[in-house]
Amino acid sequence: MKKTTVSLFACAVMAVSSLCGAEPSGDSQFAGASSGLEGREQELGMAISVVLKTMNEDESYVHEINDALVKALLSQMQFAKDRDMIDDLIEHEVKTLQPLLKRIRSHYERTGDLEMVMVGMIDRTSCHYQLIFETESKPGYRAWQSPWSRVLTQTRRLGQHDMTEAEVHDIWVRQRLQAYANVIGVGLEVSELGDDGRVWVRAVERDALTAGQ
Repeated sequence: MKKTTVSLFACAVMAVSSLCGAEPSGDSQFAGASSGLEGREQELGMAISVVLKTMNEDESYVHEINDALVKALLSQMQFAKDRDMIDDLIEHEVKTLQPLLKRIRSHYERTGDLEMVMVGMIDRTSCHYQLIFETESKPGYRAWQSPWSRVLTQTRRLGQHDMTEAEVHDIWVRQRLQAYANVIGVGLEVSELGDDGRVWVRAVERDALTAGQ
């Protein structure tokens, strides 16, 4: 029944999207609001269908829409941990993101704008906003709820992963973002994983960070 409902809902979304994107006929003065997705209605419908299928998957545990990304990243980190390759993993992440990091560095060197460092390093990366549902934003500061615990509870129970959430935080947030900051040339303060799963990151002038240590 759930799967049928999902399919019907997705079809309805696609149909409505198509109607909304249609040109008015005759001398009609009606003009629908622009979504910016005109011409991509079918793709939008399929995307919503995937979201609904994921959220309806609750036999073993309630899945969130970032479930596949969380599992993929956990498996990547577990592979590196098992082979003592965490440093190699971080180096590879930095190498992959070099073009973006260099652009952020260039802008920072011209402007000294720490907020744009956060925007470039976090906000505009799809790996962040597809992984983290909500991010608290203040100038030069970001905070969010750690996304790993729901999946990690299940995969540790099944023996698929043996990392703790604190270990994952250390690898994916502290080490990875610190490596990005080193390329950009800024200081970075990263919180420990809070008891409530809260995490925060703050960009600071490198001299200020050194003075505070």
